[in-house]
Amino acid sequence: MYTEVHLQYYLKEVGMSKAKVAVITDKLKIEMKALPIPEIGDKDLLVKVEMCGVCGSDLHIYQGDWGEPYPLIPGHEFIGRVEALGSNASLIHNVNLGDRVAVEMILPCGECYSCRSGLYNLCEKDRDEGRQYGCNISSNREGTLFGGWSEYLYVPKNALVHRIPEHVPLKRAVLTEPLAVAVRAVNNTKPNLGDSIVIVGAGPIGLLTVVAAKSAGAYPIILVGSREERLSLGKEFGADYVIDYRSENVLEGVLSITQGRGANIVFETAGTPKAQRDSMDYARVGGKVNFVGLTGNKTVQIETDLQMTFKELKVYTSFLSAWSYQGAINIIANGQFPIEKMITHEFSLDEVELALSYSANRTENAIKVAIKI
Repeated sequence: MYTEVHLQYYLKEVGMSKAKVAVITDKLKIEMKALPIPEIGDKDLLVKVEMCGVCGSDLHIYQGDWGEPYPLIPGHEFIGRVEALGSNASLIHNVNLGDRVAVEMILPCGECYSCRSGLYNLCEKDRDEGRQYGCNISSNREGTLFGGWSEYLYVPKNALVHRIPEHVPLKRAVLTEPLAVAVRAVNNTKPNLGDSIVIVGAGPIGLLTVVAAKSAGAYPIILVGSREERLSLGKEFGADYVIDYRSENVLEGVLSITQGRGANIVFETAGTPKAQRDSMDYARVGGKVNFVGLTGNKTVQIETDLQMTFKELKVYTSFLSAWSYQGAINIIANGQFPIEKMITHEFSLDEVELALSYSANRTENAIKVAIKI
């Protein structure tokens, strides 16, 4: 671990002037490359990546579903240690050499309307979704190492860096980003103690929304999903009831649990048109529905009069994880929930295509797949 002054000398001496990375070079094509480790400025960091989660968005990018921002280093759910610091970086980022850190995926410009309004997750810099690690920053641009499927990560001055307590196991720490997504979704709807909650979708975000809702004092929490191992894990995470939509009538189950009223708040995390439409029916009169899952721009048909207006539903959306990392880290650090059980499979950096396949096809009942660097 080195300061800015000594880093380049160190890299030269030990022959580590390049980092091993996995690059999506074209649709459905990944290549292993050695890219230059950039010189860091006085306000920048270099992070040695330890582990990075595989997200559904990584698969969408690999398949070309969200345009083709290639060449690109995927990975935004990364955890690592500060390997090098610019001369002023410790003060700016509040970290020291050797600290384990999580870095938010969005790189806010701090100048656009969204950033100045506090919605830095909607930063307007460069493209509609803002500049995001592992999603839309070409590996050809200066700095190069802007994705977690890499030995090293370049962290510029505008990045948002958070320290992870040393006692937190790596497999729990790597879930900071997806848990922060869930924390933001819950915070957006401002649940009261004792509010009934329905969470549609028992994928990683749905399971972590159970954790975030439980931490906020919700009761009862009803998790809707289809796979026994995921529903069972949902119970360990704090779900009071689980409903398997393959064998049970979800609406009847929700109404039975909530004395015929429906839930105070419904979180849709599955990201399918049917799930979004059905979520409206699970909410009580005057209730709230939060769309967290992404449908990939598929059309969702909703009867606005019957499903929304006549019930005076309040509809929310939630995107990324602004202002939510510290809340997620607090949950992770207290160890109340065994969220590390979500990491069912680990692969090396050379096995990223296999990792994507396991994640996409849920091979061997995979729930959350991680790349260990």
